[in-house]
Formats: sequence, C-alpha cells, structure tokens
Amino acid sequence: MKILFFFVALSVPLLGGLAVGQDQGAQPAQEPLTGPMIPEQDIYIVTREKDTNAAVLGGTVIPYKMVNLTAQIPGEVEYIAGEEGDAFSAGTRLVSLDIASMLAKRQSALAGLNSARAGLANAGVQYQREVLTPNSQSNSMLGGMPGMVSAFSDPMRSMMGQGSPGFERHSSLYGQGVQIQAARDAVAQAEAGIRELDANIANAASIAPFDGVIVKKMVEKGDIVQPGMPLVVFADTSKMEIQLEVPTRLIQAMSEGAVLDARLDRGAAPVQVTVSRIFPMANTGGHTTTVKVSLPDDSGARAGMYAEVLVPDPSHDQFSPLTIPASAITWRGSLPSVFLVSPDRTMLKMRALRLGAVIGDQVAVLSGLEEGDAILRAPDGSVRSGSYNPGL
Repeated sequence: MKILFFFVALSVPLLGGLAVGQDQGAQPAQEPLTGPMIPEQDIYIVTREKDTNAAVLGGTVIPYKMVNLTAQIPGEVEYIAGEEGDAFSAGTRLVSLDIASMLAKRQSALAGLNSARAGLANAGVQYQREVLTPNSQSNSMLGGMPGMVSAFSDPMRSMMGQGSPGFERHSSLYGQGVQIQAARDAVAQAEAGIRELDANIANAASIAPFDGVIVKKMVEKGDIVQPGMPLVVFADTSKMEIQLEVPTRLIQAMSEGAVLDARLDRGAAPVQVTVSRIFPMANTGGHTTTVKVSLPDDSGARAGMYAEVLVPDPSHDQFSPLTIPASAITWRGSLPSVFLVSPDRTMLKMRALRLGAVIGDQVAVLSGLEEGDAILRAPDGSVRSGSYNPGL
C-alpha cells in the first residue's frame, strides 16, 4: 500500500506539468509588429510622359539688336563715351579718333578748291573776250592796223589756198572752251577731295545707331587702330531672343509666330517664347537651320545665358521618357538619387539615376526607374534607406 501511494503522489505533479506544457504549446503564434506607413501624399508614382512629343534644344540668349562698331580709318582713339553697361540714346557719339591731321588736309583741299574756282572764272572771261574781240592782243598794237590788214588779206589767203580764217576762228574758240572745261574739272576734283575728307572725318566717330548699351569695349583711349579693328559692341537689351540651331528633321514642324516653351539657366520656371525668324538656308557644316525665338519683356534674361527650348518633334515614337518631380531628386555625392518606396509603404531604398533634360519642374529619367515605381516625393537630408521612421 505504501508503494502504491508513493507512485500516485509522484505521478500527480508530472501530469500537472505535462498539462501545463500542452496548454502553452496550444497558444497561437503572435504576428510581427508592422512599422509606420508612408503617407500617400508623400509618394509619387513614376509615369511616362506620353503626351510629350518635343525635343529639347539648347540655345543662347542674344539681344534683339546688336552691332559691332569697327574703325573705318586709321588713327588714335581720342574719346570713348563710357564703359560696359552704360546706356546711350540713338545718335550719341560712342568712340572718336583724332582728326587733327584730316582737318589740316581739308584746309589744304579748300584752298585748292578756291584756286580751281578762280581758274574757272578766268577761263570764262577769256572765252568771252575771244568771242567779242577776236585777235584782241594783236589788234591792240599799232592802233588796230593788223585787224584792218587782215580784213583784206584773209579773203585773198583763202582764195589762194594759203589759209582758212574761219577754221582759225573756230580753233581759237574751241581752245578757250577747253580751258573752261579743264577749269571745271579742277573744281569738281577739288570738291570731291573735300567730300572724301568730310566722309573720313565723319567716319572717325562711331555713332550709336539705336538706343542701347555698350556690352563690350575692345579699345582704350590712346590706342592706335587700323580700318576694320573692333571698337565696341553696342546692343539693344530691352528685348532679348534665343538663337537655336535646329536639325533639319525638326524645322518642318516650326513656323514663324508659333509659341514654344523654354527654360533659362537661371531657374526652372518655364517661359513662353515666340518663333520670330527662321533663316531661309541651312548651315552646310552642321546641317542645321538657325532659328530665333523672342523672349517676353519680363523674362529677366541676360545676353549670353544658356537656354533650352522645347521644339515639336514629328518623328517622336511611343518611347516617351519617364519623368519625375525635381523635388524627388536628392544628391548624395555627385550622383542624383531617389528613394524607392516598398509595396507595403514601410521601407525606403535609395536608387541612383541617370537624368535627362529638365523641363519646368519635371526631370526626364534615362535609367534607374521603371514606369509604376513609387518614390518619395520630396525627401529631406535626414532620409536614409531602411524602415520608414518619421520621427528621425
């Protein structure tokens, strides 16, 4: 009986422990805890810009009017109106050369003109004297006896074939006429010389052809210049244009007056431009056509800036570029990257990209993403790959 009681007493705790173990194993396993989810408004779904059928062409901002003023005559620079950026109205003298030597030559030419005019007047008087008083010098001697003798001798010489008084008279008048013509030519030559000097004196000054500013100055006061040397570049910067070199396949889709979108290198905001001029001939070297588009007056563009213009591409196919907001791009080192969002919206993964053209607030993606990928719309500097934790 004692042995049986001990066995029963020992088996009770063992069975109790076994029952407890079976109860603990029967409990269901707990599900893993789920982290915070990324808000939908912070996520951007990568899409393909199917409506984009434009090519991005780079160009340069240039003034609507610009002239290169060069030296027309040799000389020393005597006067410069101002420096780069100074504005002047049309007709203002911008650069002038020393004209002291030309003024001296003009005085000499004017004296020659006066002498030529006096010679012309004298030739006219001599012609009139020959008409009114033939052989006046010989008749003035011996009281006019030579003239009286010639009245009888001339007919006799003509009858005997010894002379022709009529032709001699014509010859004398013709000679006086030649003197008049020579005097007239001398006057015309002197006047032409003065006009040439006056033109050179006028060319010594470079005048502003329109209202504008000096954008570049190539000489200083005291420099010696030769004809053809540049002096200043003068431009009307109140209205700006973009000059493009458009490939032949794109020029067919453009027309004067068409409105296009453009972006200046000073910012990402697009501006609307108007095609103002399409050159009639393509460049033989690059097989492109020069096109100018007008910028709006309030664009803030400056000459020499880089600009991009969206030009319609009629040969565009279905392989349109992927585009993402510029705010989604973060730069870690020298590589542009975005943060991919996991399907359950709890994880982030950094992905490096290869970018294309920037159009407004959108950036074309050449590689690194697929259509439908979810990315963080505007990550800040604290975002890292891994679990999303908005508290950090």
